[in-house]
Amino acid sequence: MTNHTPTPLAAALVVAFIALMSSCGSVKHREMLMLQDIQSQLSAIDTFPALKIQTDDILNIHVTSKSEEAIRAFQSQQIQSFAGSGETALGVLEGYRVDEGGYIYMPYLGKIKATGKTVFQLRQEIQSDLVSFFADATVQIRFQNFRVTMIGEFTRPNTYTIPNEHLNILEAVGMAGDFTPYARRNNVLVIRERNQVREFGRINTQDTSLFNSPYFYLRPNDVVYVEPLKAKEFATQGDFWSRYANAMFPIVSLVTFVLGIAITR
Repeated sequence: MTNHTPTPLAAALVVAFIALMSSCGSVKHREMLMLQDIQSQLSAIDTFPALKIQTDDILNIHVTSKSEEAIRAFQSQQIQSFAGSGETALGVLEGYRVDEGGYIYMPYLGKIKATGKTVFQLRQEIQSDLVSFFADATVQIRFQNFRVTMIGEFTRPNTYTIPNEHLNILEAVGMAGDFTPYARRNNVLVIRERNQVREFGRINTQDTSLFNSPYFYLRPNDVVYVEPLKAKEFATQGDFWSRYANAMFPIVSLVTFVLGIAITR
């Protein structure tokens, strides 16, 4: 009577096959790490990049004064600007839209050139001009349309409105709930449009070189896209091994049995 007990070679083939199948869709630990080469480093930040006003920006310009006339005039202008800006769907409640020529229009002051200036520069200019009409007038300005869109392999992909003028890529990733396990962290795409020019930049969040990238600090209306790793192709099929393990086990057993017979003959 022939002994059909599987040989060590057959058993090794089965183990290798199972290991191969179980590795499908897996993500290596190193692929999930960020800033892999960072060490104890200190680097000084001289200045944040100056954010200049451009065409189609929406500016929140808040004027305060003891004069009720001034308050009524500027509140009314904000609402009118909002009504004609077409920004309702994007969550902008009020603001002054910078027109195609780069101007905004304000009560008492009329047409004001805004493009190419920082909000600080524009605030100083408006406040300086307003004191001729209202000696106690003060002005505050901020961007209403500083929003970034995070799409692809994020836990919470969405469009986010930013309350300040400075947002870096790491803060944006955190805001979107971090990467998913299948995110390609070393090739993050930033799509940027400024002054009717579209540009594309790549960031490697696994390398400290990202701190020197011109795309480290995000700008209004930037779109950040993270593509999936190839491993997700297996995962999106419902985890191949866990789904088909029960169905394939008899096949593996049969293959083992046949190999055992073939080798012992």
